[in-house]
Formats: sequence, structure tokens, C-alpha cells
Amino acid sequence: MNEKYLEQKPIKKALDELEDINESVNLEAINSLHRIARDSENFRQNIFDHLCLYIRKTTSGEDYQAQERPIFKIQSILNLLVNDEFERVIYIELPADLHGCQLQRAILGRAELRGANLSQSNLRGANLRGANLRGADLNKADLNKADLSKADLREAYLRGADLSKADLSMANLNAAYLRGANLSLAILSETDLNGANLSEANLYEAYLSEANLSKTNLSKANLSKADLRAVTLSKANLSGANLSEANLRGTNLSEADLSLSDLSRAKMGWALLIRTNLSEATMNEVNLSKASLSKANLSGASMCRGNLSGANLSGANLSGVNLSGANLSGANLSEAFLSESDMSKADLSGTKIGWALLVRTNLSEANLSKADLGGAILSGTNLSLANLSGANLSESNLSKSDLSGANLSGANLNGTNLSPSNLNGVIIDHADWISRLKGWKCTGVEDIERKYEVVNEGNDVGPVYRIRERSYLGSHSDIGI
Repeated sequence: MNEKYLEQKPIKKALDELEDINESVNLEAINSLHRIARDSENFRQNIFDHLCLYIRKTTSGEDYQAQERPIFKIQSILNLLVNDEFERVIYIELPADLHGCQLQRAILGRAELRGANLSQSNLRGANLRGANLRGADLNKADLNKADLSKADLREAYLRGADLSKADLSMANLNAAYLRGANLSLAILSETDLNGANLSEANLYEAYLSEANLSKTNLSKANLSKADLRAVTLSKANLSGANLSEANLRGTNLSEADLSLSDLSRAKMGWALLIRTNLSEATMNEVNLSKASLSKANLSGASMCRGNLSGANLSGANLSGVNLSGANLSGANLSEAFLSESDMSKADLSGTKIGWALLVRTNLSEANLSKADLGGAILSGTNLSLANLSGANLSESNLSKSDLSGANLSGANLNGTNLSPSNLNGVIIDHADWISRLKGWKCTGVEDIERKYEVVNEGNDVGPVYRIRERSYLGSHSDIGI
């Protein structure tokens, strides 16, 4: 502190009057100190610091905490120091120290608080609309229901802050630090959170429509039931995050990290997840209808009963994924990796799975009618009781696969490798089906001829042709072709 500061009679007089019990005397002292600061650059910092200290001392008392809003003289000081654009200009380079203050419902719209220390302050319901809080310290500050719309919070420190039900619409939080902050039910529409740290933050039921969260750190954050429609989350870190029942329709998550995240029952129709990491994510009953997941990594994810109808999964890694009972009708799985995944009872009707890798995949009881599996590798795959009627299996590899009880009527088997596969009980559409395999240039026809025969298990309604092992025929001699 400037040694000559307290020696100045006008300053000493004003400081004494500042402690007077009469508020009108206090107000005159505040204005006197402000005039001295305006006229004397040498004492400006000291006066600014002293007025900030006065706010801290006055608002920290137990009797003050019951106030609904700042008393008149406190709001007057705030107006001079940070609010009034004509008066505050003299303090423009001085960061305010207002830590631990009780400033609930304070009027600080468009306030100049750049670099201010507001840590652990009570700003519940405060009007901070359009305020400049760039680089401000708001560690553990209470901003519940505060209006921070259009505020500049770039690089602000908000660790553990309470922003529940706060309005942050169109605010700039670029590179802000919000680890562990509470943003439940907050409004963040069109907010810029590019590069911000929101790890472990609570965003339960937050509204983030059209917000920019690209390259944002949201690891282990709670976004359950959050509204993230049309949000940009490209290259964001969402590993371990809770997004259950969140609305991500049309959201851009390309190249984001969603590994180990929970997306159960999330709405993700039309979302962009190109090259996204979803490994080991929980996505049961997720809706990814018409979403784009090309070249995404979904290895080890659980997506049972999920809706992926019309989704683009071309080149995606789905190895070891649980897709049992999922709806993949009309989806594009061409060149996808599906080895050792569970797709039992899944609906893959009309799906494009050409040249995909499905080694040791479980497709038992799956619906693959009219699916395009041309060139796919299905060796060792379980296709028992699967519906492959009208499917394209040309040039596919079904060696060592289990097709027992499957429906292959009308399937295209040109150049298909069926050696050796389990064909017992397969439903076909022609009595001479086995002999036709030669014309289709299938591999393994000789073994099939030795091991199987076609039987008619139909009735008066019409023929039902099945492939049966010759040993089966020996014990069921009453069945004829």
C-alpha cells in the first residue's frame, strides 16, 4: 500500500466516514474516495482495494446473510467500480477481489469483472448478463439461478461452482475450467464451451441445444436426460460420461471419445459419429436410427434392443458387440468388423453387410431376409434358425458356420463357400437345391451331397423343402421327397 495514502486528510476523513453507522455519510465517503481515485492515479489502486475490502467486510457478517439483495451502499460501490461504463473506466485494469461476498441478486449486468476474485461468493440469482468475467476466479461460487447469458467467461475458473438452473445461453466459456461444477437444469443453448473442462460436472437435464462443445473435456460428467440436440461435440472427451436418456438427435460427435460411457435409451437419430470411439460403451435400447457411424469403434459395446435402422456403420468396428434383439433393418454394415459379436434375434432385413467380417458371430434367429452379404466372411458363425430368405450370399464365406434350421429359400449363393457347414434342417425352395449348388459354383458341394438330402416336410397346403442329414433320414424313412 502507498505509504502516503493514509496520510492524506481527505482520504483519512472518507475512510472514517465509511465506518459511520449513518448510510448517507457512508455514501458521501464512497463518492469522495471515487473522486480522489479519478483525480489521482497514485492512489487509485489503494482506493479500489479499500472499497473491495469494505464490500467483503460488510457482506460477510451473519446479520447481512439474510439480505435478499445487496443493500444500497454496496450496490452503489459495485456500480462505481464495475458497472457504470463511464465511471468504471478508471479502474478498468484493476481486478476486483470480492471473494466470499454475499452478493445474491446483485445487479451486475455488463459489469467489468475481468480477472476478478469471486471465489466462494454468493451470487445466487444475480444479474450478470453480458458481464466480462474472462479469467475470473469463481471457484465454488454459488451462481444458482444467476443470469449469465451472453457473459464472457473465457478461461474462467469455475471448479465446483453451483450453476444449477443458471442461464448461460450464448455465453462464451471457451477454455473455461468447470470440473465438478453443478450445471443441472442450466440453460446453455448456443453457448460456446469449446476446449472447456467439464470433467465430473453435473449437467443433469441441462439444455444445451446448438451449443459448441468441440474438444471439450466431459469425462465422467453426468449428462443424463440432457438436451444436446444439434450440439457440436466433435473431438470431445466423453469417456465414462453418463448420457443415459439424453437427447442427441442430430448432434455432431465425430471423432469424440465416448469409451465406457452410458448411452442407455439415448435419442441419437441422425447423429454424426464418424470415427467416434464408443468402445465398451453401454448403449442398451439406444436410438441411432439413420445415424452415421462409419469407421466408428464400437468394440465391446452393449447395444441390445437398440434401434439402428437405416444407420450407416460402414467400416465400423463392432467386434464383440452385444446387438441381441437390435433393429438394424436397412442399415449399412458394409466392410464392418462384426467378429464375435452377438446379433442373435436382431433384425437385419434389407441390411447391407457386403464384405463385412463376421467370424464366429452369433446370428442365431436373426432376420437377414433380403440382406446383402455379398463377399462377407461368416466362417464359424452361428446362423441357426436365421432367416436368410432372399439374401445375397454370393462370394461369401460360410465355412464351418452353423446354418441348422435357417431359411435359405430364394438366397443368392453364387460362389459361396459352404465347406464344411452345418446345413441340417435348412429351409430351401427347390427339391433339386443341392444339385443346383454346382451350377452356382459353391465350394463344398461334394461333401453336402454325401452328407445331406432334400426332404419334403410339407402338407396339403404345399411343399416345405428341408435339408436333412442322411442319418436323420435313416431313422425317419417315412419322409419322402
